[in-house]
Amino acid sequence: MASGEGLPDPVVPADAYDEAYYLEWNMGYEEWKADPGAPIHGTYSYALQRAGLAAGEVLVDVGTGRGELLALAMQRGAARAVGLEYSEAAVALAHRTLEAHGADAEVLLADARAVPLPDAVADLVTMLDVVEHLSQDELHRALCEARRILKPGGRIIAHTFPNRLIYDVTYRWQRRLVPGRRARWPKQPRGELEASMHVNEQSRGSLRKALNAAGFRDVQVGFGHMIHDTIVPEADAGARTTLHRLAAHRPTHPFGRADLWARGLA
Repeated sequence: MASGEGLPDPVVPADAYDEAYYLEWNMGYEEWKADPGAPIHGTYSYALQRAGLAAGEVLVDVGTGRGELLALAMQRGAARAVGLEYSEAAVALAHRTLEAHGADAEVLLADARAVPLPDAVADLVTMLDVVEHLSQDELHRALCEARRILKPGGRIIAHTFPNRLIYDVTYRWQRRLVPGRRARWPKQPRGELEASMHVNEQSRGSLRKALNAAGFRDVQVGFGHMIHDTIVPEADAGARTTLHRLAAHRPTHPFGRADLWARGLA
């Protein structure tokens, strides 16, 4: 790994994120497979909107995947966009994305725990669906590196899925309380890929704590709008309805909304 020498091996090895992962599972894969230069998945646009990316700013995207966020940031007027990835397959795909969009951005083969960039170089650091793939120690090191490369007052924006309460509270109690569900519903709702890669699922409180521990200030963590109703069997329509009802009301957002957005200042 280009910049990870001297670090412990990552909990999830880089080769777990092969080309098949990015072409079958990663957000926006259907659009990308059809055409790497196709209009970019709306989640990336939403992330930049939440981040308030301004023309002339420098963006560093940690865990850039296929690189769509880099291409979009350059289209939105960023002065520089740099993507970090420890997966060689992702780096190759990201270069294809940038070429297809004619975007003059950079992609570095690097470990998020040892970013090969100088201090105070970025206005904005993004971490989209990266947090849950890092152990707690790895996450702390990555967040400290993100703060190091941010200019004073620079921002970090992170998105993570799932909000672990969806599994640990909502799914568990729906399965336990209704007669017959223990037999019909699997004890473990996570798929094989999710169980092997999501080594550090977050709650709103734990994500806020992680950002504060890395030295970020004015940390804000809120719920997104994803509703992960496919975790319950399709035949149990009532359970899926319950998830939507929980997601609809602010007091029960923690038990119905499946993703988290976080923001902090360096």
